Formats: sequence, C-alpha cells, structure tokens
Amino acid sequence: MQADGLVKRQANLTSFKPGENRYTRKADRVAAKIAVLRAEYDPGGKGLSPIDENRLCLAAKHLIIAETCDDPTECVRSTRAAEYLLNRLRPLPASLAVPLETARELLDRLEKGQ
Repeated sequence: MQADGLVKRQANLTSFKPGENRYTRKADRVAAKIAVLRAEYDPGGKGLSPIDENRLCLAAKHLIIAETCDDPTECVRSTRAAEYLLNRLRPLPASLAVPLETARELLDRLEKGQ
C-alpha cells in the first residue's frame, strides 16, 4: 500500500505528461499564439511575406514572455516589442485585395461604354 501512495505522490509532483517537457509546452504555447495572431493579421489566408512570417513568430514569442514573466518591466518591454513587430507587418497590396477581371468582363465593359 505504501508503494501505491508513493507512485501517486510522485505523479502529483510533476505536471508533465509522458513525452512532454518544458520545451514542448513552450512550443505548443507559441504555436497557439501564432495561430491566433495569424487569424487576426491574415484573416483571408492570402499569405504573408517570409519577413512578416518571422515578425509574427517573434511577436508571438514576445507575447508569451509578457504573459509568463514576473517582472513588470520585462513584461512591458516584451509587450512593446511585440506591438512594434506587429505594427511593422505590411498590408496586402490593393491589387491582391480586389479580384482580377477576366478578359471577357473587360470586353463586355468596353462594349457597354461605347
């Protein structure tokens, strides 16, 4: 009976599941934050440039640091760094936002105008 109690106590001491460690947990948190930011800053899924993808990943890491740190100064610095990176994301060009016209639609529009 004592061995069962010891196993139960040891199971309660660690908060990690088998195959999980602090690195995998942090990677999961960062991936979740990236998904939230991508849904906010690239809602159509049209794709970001590679530089903007890196900015998004780095901003997610800064926001995770801001959520988990104990020092208020570090929290503010991380939050401001993340906001700076997110403000640097380039908006999509207007040509990509508007669907292109087909050649037939252009000809029809020219015929109606004349």
